[in-house]
Amino acid sequence: MKPIQEHLTESLFYEVVVTDKEGREIFREEGPSHSYTELWNKIINAHARQSTNTIKDTGGVNRSVGQYSGNLRANAGIGTTSYGIRVGKGTTPVDISDYALETPIEEGAGVDQLSHQEVQNSQPVVSAPDCSFKIWRVMFNNTGGTVSGIREIGCYVIMGSWYGLAFRDVLAGPASIPFGGAMTVTYTLKVTA
Repeated sequence: MKPIQEHLTESLFYEVVVTDKEGREIFREEGPSHSYTELWNKIINAHARQSTNTIKDTGGVNRSVGQYSGNLRANAGIGTTSYGIRVGKGTTPVDISDYALETPIEEGAGVDQLSHQEVQNSQPVVSAPDCSFKIWRVMFNNTGGTVSGIREIGCYVIMGSWYGLAFRDVLAGPASIPFGGAMTVTYTLKVTA
């Protein structure tokens, strides 16, 4: 007889790597994330119940979100910042009710902007007792100067006709991206039986 499972755990990990224009690593921070927002379970619950839940979008507006097939999509294309992995300069501690990055960095080549590349996703990997996949995005600094003070990372997702924050983390220390350099943010989502 197979023993009864005591619990199933879902975990989230992040890795932030900054490279200079020659591709040399100059900053790395990685660790467990504790940042799923309420959006995550509310969308899963809406699908399970085939109903709706009220969820704040990235503009702070309450939206009635149901079981839309595009929910939780984060595969944003080049230059798209309405959803996908984002970075910012906010330092407010993470809270389950977070609905947006505090101070997001915008798309572009102007002061304190980054060129956001396409969000990438790996296929799920099963290595008992775990099943995991990765989502990552590279952002280039084409501004002519250093983009400094990056402290927050997160991922915006589609929720019906709007966008919401699925997870957010605040780094232990600020990261800076030199001109010509890049930042890669990777999240690993894992379920352990």
